[in-house]
Amino acid sequence: MDATPSHRKSEDIPSSTVISLANIEGDDVSQSLPSTDIGLIPWLQVVGSFFLMFNSWGLIVSYGTFQAYYTNGGIKDQTSPSTIAWIGSLQVFVFLFCGALSGKFFDAGHFRRMLFIGIVLVVFGLMMTSLSTTYYQFMLSQGLCVGGGMSLFLVASAAMPNIWFVRRRGVAVGIVTTGSPLAGVLCPVLLSNTIPRLGFPWAVRILALISFTTLSASFFLLRMRHPPQRRSCLIEFRALREPVFGFYTIGIFLTFLGWFNYYDFVESWAISTHADTKRLPAPNIISIVNAGSVVGRIIPNLLSDLVGPMNVQAPSIVIAASMVLVWIPVDSIGPLATISIIYGFFSGAVVSLPGTCVATMTDDMTMFGARVGAVFLAMGCASLIGAPVAGALLQNLQSHGYDFARLWSGLVMLVGAAFVALARMYKTDWRWLAKA
Repeated sequence: MDATPSHRKSEDIPSSTVISLANIEGDDVSQSLPSTDIGLIPWLQVVGSFFLMFNSWGLIVSYGTFQAYYTNGGIKDQTSPSTIAWIGSLQVFVFLFCGALSGKFFDAGHFRRMLFIGIVLVVFGLMMTSLSTTYYQFMLSQGLCVGGGMSLFLVASAAMPNIWFVRRRGVAVGIVTTGSPLAGVLCPVLLSNTIPRLGFPWAVRILALISFTTLSASFFLLRMRHPPQRRSCLIEFRALREPVFGFYTIGIFLTFLGWFNYYDFVESWAISTHADTKRLPAPNIISIVNAGSVVGRIIPNLLSDLVGPMNVQAPSIVIAASMVLVWIPVDSIGPLATISIIYGFFSGAVVSLPGTCVATMTDDMTMFGARVGAVFLAMGCASLIGAPVAGALLQNLQSHGYDFARLWSGLVMLVGAAFVALARMYKTDWRWLAKA
């Protein structure tokens, strides 16, 4: 698990080996890799995983900019916020659902094939998004194709820092997960500045070029540490029988029913209520949320090394949910900016710690992919439901504005926090001050 076999000889690799599709079929699972936390190779996994996070979760938390563009005439045949929200929800669902199912193939050592196919799908999907004009085209290109490609990065980006690090696991995970909010800062700024100048198609093509470049770096940097686990199941549903794992999965499901809604609707709210100003345009609000999340991916993960990830995640969910509820009476951009920074910080802890929490519940790390897949599956199902429910509340209760959508999001996250806390108490045998 945490010790790397050191007595086996690695296979000789001819010096004339050339990277080709043939090499992709032979995943490089070395039998004599360095131990955890030591040397250059573990930190190269951090860099490679960072770029995977940048191009998966990062694009997802940037969707609010797409949502605002689409609802303001970007899609020819659709303007309903609830209907358009299904594009983002489909993308997240495909990302998490298919990503959860990919855990078996990661455990079996096929991650390099997964990366190659994922890169092709993401870049192709973004290029097709740049050519799309109607609702169904965006659903297929951005929702299905990009979401499907990103799903092949999900387990690898979560697993690599957890299987290559033990003592510095929180630090490694924190660095990797900053890829998401960093993309969330840069992508909205990129799109909001290039769309007026170059148009939507070229803005998205520039984004596709960035994705291709950074994902190519991941492809060449990442490598497995453990030998393939040929008997890994598709998803480790048996783990749900464990009280700790079961309660934790329920808690994450409920949390993610509301977690994405702030990212998806805050920019649209600012535009519709005319709360945005010249000093702080609406597209920059998403960047503010993600800037807070950059710090929120690092500090809580550092703290998790000291007190345990579940001890950090449960209160972070509570505070993030509270910020959604505090948003309800806000009617100006100043308080919203403050709330966005705080929400970004604690939502960063919420989304970056599931993999670490699962690692603390997993004795056999060769089964990590299948076990974390169950949690990602719960997150995916919740994400498919959450934003459309919020959009439906917004559309059907228009006289109340965004109030009921925000109330739904905040309350369901609080219930999720209660289940995560319950899992933590089971794990520590109800010891309040224990590390978990």
